[in-house]
Amino acid sequence: MQVDHDMADAKLRLSGFLAVNHFLAASDVLRRTFALDPEDLLIVLTVALGSVQRMLRNPDPDGLALSTALVEQDRIVAVSRRAVARAADLPRETVRRRVAALLDRGLLLEWEGGLRSARRLVLAAEVRAAIHELLESFAGTCRVLIREGVLTP
Repeated sequence: MQVDHDMADAKLRLSGFLAVNHFLAASDVLRRTFALDPEDLLIVLTVALGSVQRMLRNPDPDGLALSTALVEQDRIVAVSRRAVARAADLPRETVRRRVAALLDRGLLLEWEGGLRSARRLVLAAEVRAAIHELLESFAGTCRVLIREGVLTP
C-alpha cells in the first residue's frame, strides 16, 4: 500500500481527520481494555512493544508473523525504566512510580534487570477482542482513504 502525497495534500483536512480519528479510536479501545489512564497505557505499550521490537522489525516464519503461541522467553528483551521514560517522553520519577503500581497490578513483570509485559495480557479474551476492534477500525480508515485516492493498494 502506498500514500499518494498529492492526493493527501488535496484532501489534507479529510486525511488528517481520519488519521487522528483512528488514533483516538485506538487509544479508546486500549484504555477500555486495560482500564488504564493514558500515561499508564503508554508505559505498558512501550514495554510490550519494546520487548519484541526486533521481532516486529524482522518477523521470522516461525515467530511473530505466523504463530499464535507465546513468544519464547529467550527471545524477549527486558526494557529498562530509563528506556521507557525516554521512549514515552515521561519523567523518570513518573515512570518509576507508575511502573511500581503496574507491577502491583500484575500488568508488568520484573525481568532480568528490566521490565516485560505480563504473559496473560496476550492470552486474555478481552485483548483478542480489542485487537479485532483495532483491526476493524484500521481497515475502515484504510477503506475511506483508498476510496478517496489517498492510499493506493
